Amino acid sequence: MQPYFTLTEQDKRFYRQYLQSRMPPRLYDIHVHLNLPEHVSMVPAGRWLSDWAMECGHLLPVDDAIACSKELFPDSQYFINGFPMPVVEADLRENNRYLAREQRGNKITAFMCIMPDWDDEEIEKTLIEEGFLGVKPYPDMVSGMKGADIGIFDFMPPNQWALVNKHRKAVMLHLPRKERFSADRNVEELHEIRQTYPDATIIIAHFGRSFCPYYLEEGLRKLGSADGFYFDTSGVLNPAVYDIAFTQLDPEQILFGTDMPIFLFHGRREWTDRAYINLSSEDFSWNTNRRSSEEESEYTLAIFEQLRTILDAIDRNGLGREMKEYIFFRNAEQLLQGGTV
Repeated sequence: MQPYFTLTEQDKRFYRQYLQSRMPPRLYDIHVHLNLPEHVSMVPAGRWLSDWAMECGHLLPVDDAIACSKELFPDSQYFINGFPMPVVEADLRENNRYLAREQRGNKITAFMCIMPDWDDEEIEKTLIEEGFLGVKPYPDMVSGMKGADIGIFDFMPPNQWALVNKHRKAVMLHLPRKERFSADRNVEELHEIRQTYPDATIIIAHFGRSFCPYYLEEGLRKLGSADGFYFDTSGVLNPAVYDIAFTQLDPEQILFGTDMPIFLFHGRREWTDRAYINLSSEDFSWNTNRRSSEEESEYTLAIFEQLRTILDAIDRNGLGREMKEYIFFRNAEQLLQGGTV
């Protein structure tokens, strides 16, 4: 296995102090990027450096993800729902085939990555014959950037939504536009999608890219009713976001996700009203907000920071053990393995 991270003594202390006694017995990670080196070897090196998240991590074979989980979550049984790293230059077709094989081997559940210009017949054949539970579209497939000012139907056109709806599959939806979940056109398109494709299961990734509370609060206000949508926790470390989610959403709509391998770096986050700042002790090209060596020595894995934030918010909002089990495991299990999709 490649050294995706180093489990430091600080990580072990952090786990024992803040996580171990509160970890749920089972974790179902709805949001993991999985691939082999040959699926991304053709991607130019500069492409990885163009986005902080891709620089942090863009390669994770299934067996390595399983091995990582044993180090990260020694007290929990870990289940994976995975899909390719959605980069337009990658070999997504082969990546999809790889994940289908791993799903047949009962190692993971899987969504297939799709491109907006792929033929309907090809998508339908792959979706059904390979047994994928859903699809992963992505703005990058059109724009080359994840927050582009494009519409949802630009990177997943209506004909593809119709296919997913026909077969009652799921969509892991990464919202576009600078204003994220709060963008008026995103909210309008979400309403249209829910009304037009009622049998598609819609999972809004990263709480709608709400890494700061403003976006989730405004998005939910404009949406009016969140009925018919699921939201995953991947990439979200802000405590205030979870307070909004746990008070304004049904806990059964919330799915635990990590966004591995991206959040295997050591660091933490700071926030303004509408922006976040990543801090890290590692030598990434984007890491210009360095702190003292003493402060950085206290950094732990970002995935541990996320877990602590979620567990603290569950305790703070009085959700209890049963709802913790739903958020971390049962919601995804029922959705993916209970025949919902």
